[in-house]
Amino acid sequence: MPIYEFRCVRCGEIQEVLVSNSKSEVKMACKACGGEDLVRVLSRVSYTMGSSGGESPRVTTRTCGPESSCATIDLPGYTR
Repeated sequence: MPIYEFRCVRCGEIQEVLVSNSKSEVKMACKACGGEDLVRVLSRVSYTMGSSGGESPRVTTRTCGPESSCATIDLPGYTR
């Protein structure tokens, strides 16, 4: 059963809604203000690779122009 996040247009409150069936119609209202104008928002995700004791990425910074700099991130793991 997917969990969706919705933001109330009236007050900005974000709430989660558990949907049991994609074909079922769910009447929703904001739990904070009672508003019925809700917009689905993209949920944040958290993803980690490996253990917390692993190697950290190395960041290399160099000058790329007269007033700018560029950064390169070297991630640990497989390289070709």
